[in-house]
Amino acid sequence: MPRMLGALVTQIALVVVLLLGGLAIHVYRTDPRPARTLVEHELRGGILNDSEHVSRIVTVFRRRPSDYFRATRGILALTDHRLVYVGIAPRDIMGPEDPVPAIESTDFPADTTLRASAGHAQLGATRAIVLVHGDERDTFGVADEDWQDAEAILRELNARQDAQRAEAARLRREAAVADSIARAPKWHVVGRGEALSTIATMYGTTVEQLRALNNLASDRIKVGQRLLVKPQT
Repeated sequence: MPRMLGALVTQIALVVVLLLGGLAIHVYRTDPRPARTLVEHELRGGILNDSEHVSRIVTVFRRRPSDYFRATRGILALTDHRLVYVGIAPRDIMGPEDPVPAIESTDFPADTTLRASAGHAQLGATRAIVLVHGDERDTFGVADEDWQDAEAILRELNARQDAQRAEAARLRREAAVADSIARAPKWHVVGRGEALSTIATMYGTTVEQLRALNNLASDRIKVGQRLLVKPQT
């Protein structure tokens, strides 16, 4: 019995050693690259348009089941047109020693269709920027030392959205006023030398319609007479 127990302990110890060794190899082979430098180079070298300018950047990371919760490190960049995520996936454990970085990017509209807020990732352990666009929800973890940059992006994005909402409200008010004016009745004061036929031509209507609108028994009108030329709609 003691011999069997000793063999079992030895096997357990061997398994632990193998697991620790595998973890060490995993950490070594998936150690984060200088992600910020790589993704900023990718952003400015191939993603941004010629006329596009970056106003804010924050370093972020994502952990997804498909990557065994290893960190995909990158940035969120706020430009004058959009919000861009550029990330670099963790190294493949079984891949080559120095593979070509796998770059991923996603665009988000910097308008009122995007909901951006502060939240948490990793079961509440890490602060995050949460983006909701349509049915899609994306969470980007932010380290404590970078949180000021995240807050700056959220403030600027929210300020832009507030301005867009205010402009949309102004346009709606103007449209409502224009519609009210267009629907209002139109009147014409008869001037010297004007006849019912010339007034009808002026407003794109007919003599018969003008007579009906104003209860006229004939085509006779007089200077200063107020005629309804378009009823309220």
